[in-house]
Amino acid sequence: MILISQLAAALLLAPLTQHHHLQHFAQARADKEFEVKLILEHIEEETLKFRDEIERAYGERCNTETLSQCSKSNFNACSSVFPNQQCMKADELVIGECSGGGGGNCNALWDKTTSAVRIPSAHLARGLDPEIIETACYTLLADDYMRTKYENDEIFWEAYKVHPSLTYFGAHNGLFRILPALGQVECGNYDPRKRPWFVAASSGPKDVIIVLDVSGSMSNYGKMDLAKKAAITVVDTLTISDRVAVIVFSDSAYQVPVGVGGGTDSLIRATNENKKLLIESIRKLSGGGATNFYAGFQQAFDALERTIEQEYTTGCNVAILFMTDGVRTTGPETDEVLGLINNSTQRLATLYGRDTKIFTFSLGAQADHLVTKEIACSTNGMWTPVDDIYGDLVGAMASYYKLFTLGLGDDTEFTAWVEPYESFSGEGC
Repeated sequence: MILISQLAAALLLAPLTQHHHLQHFAQARADKEFEVKLILEHIEEETLKFRDEIERAYGERCNTETLSQCSKSNFNACSSVFPNQQCMKADELVIGECSGGGGGNCNALWDKTTSAVRIPSAHLARGLDPEIIETACYTLLADDYMRTKYENDEIFWEAYKVHPSLTYFGAHNGLFRILPALGQVECGNYDPRKRPWFVAASSGPKDVIIVLDVSGSMSNYGKMDLAKKAAITVVDTLTISDRVAVIVFSDSAYQVPVGVGGGTDSLIRATNENKKLLIESIRKLSGGGATNFYAGFQQAFDALERTIEQEYTTGCNVAILFMTDGVRTTGPETDEVLGLINNSTQRLATLYGRDTKIFTFSLGAQADHLVTKEIACSTNGMWTPVDDIYGDLVGAMASYYKLFTLGLGDDTEFTAWVEPYESFSGEGC
């Protein structure tokens, strides 16, 4: 399937292959650029219309008719047989698990007349809570709109000889509704909250510094693995509009290098390549030593200020995500740590006009919550426990950008673009 981003690039580059007079070349290029501009504006307009429809549906969530309809016609991508399913063509969407449509086989089954919902495994493991059920019900009210939108999208994109993208919505609790409806190979393995498009639209551009405890105590009860998984979860969700750094601390602190021989003392752009290299470095981390909270925060604020001075930040939201099992064993006392945080955030606000939020995460069921709570409360931040057994890791790590979502409420025309990425694999047959 030809990606829309590839189409846009092709429209811009096509004149380069033609040998025209410079004036004609310039005019042709201008025409193509204008056409791309119109396409992008169309996509944004359709996105905002879809947003308005979801908001309308949300307003009807308490209607008794909504509840009655919900019980009869919600299709689950994990278990339902769709009413009008048909074989999808290999040029529409290729699903490897279904042999890709080669050899005359049916590539996959989907239904363009209805939507289906997907629910993350974290919710399936402990039973559906009422909010998930409510979300499935009110988003069903957007089903007719989604069907009409997809039909119109097919007509629009036919002029460019490409197929439209799927129409979908991801809720804050992880429920996902998609049209055309298609099944999943593995139930519960898709969570929209981990996808770049979701986080970009939820939080806008941001500077994110992850401060990770790698002291000896983190080696107990699998907390080191939980810490790495949590950090990778955050890095995975970032987009090219964001900046990121990972600071690790034990007796002392340092910034995690990016790639072989890599190293930096400031935040980097969260491109796909940089994220890949950073995740590789995180996976190689090991635990050992004492626990010095002060060193971790000092390194984080130093990296942030250097990036601001280099004029390389987003200029928008700033989040410091502090992850630990909560046991400080060396370095300055908690009062001095709090003093460092408050003085540093005040300095950033006064000198650079930057509002820095501190988010603390207690990792594991055995974590000491006292200090992480105190740090969050004393700095006007947010504390979140991360359960290593039955917890919703994605939901826990999402707490930091949910706060930023509130700041987007006044911008009624906000849309977000992300760097092209490979579509999630594992769609069902």
